[in-house]
Amino acid sequence: LMYLRLGFVDVVVAASASVAAQFLKIHDSNFSNRPPNSGAKHIAYNYQDIVFRPYGPRWRMLRKISSVHLFSGKALDDYRHVRQEEMAVLTRALASAGTEPVN
Repeated sequence: LMYLRLGFVDVVVAASASVAAQFLKIHDSNFSNRPPNSGAKHIAYNYQDIVFRPYGPRWRMLRKISSVHLFSGKALDDYRHVRQEEMAVLTRALASAGTEPVN
């Protein structure tokens, strides 16, 4: 393993596939958290959401809740009409723009 500091970012480089496999399979929880930043602290109520929350029991619970309630087949079916409406809005906007660039 090689440790580099690129500006303000710490980087760990695995020199071989076997080291990378060990690094990613065995020690993954040591390196899975995002670095703290003040924006995330204020936006996410002191890192309480699933995106910025450090890995641990609460993060696992939030992930389980989101996968069961937000991304289940039933939840996706329940919100199909919303996705279809949004696709229709996007399609109309693209069609009305003609050859002009769309932002």
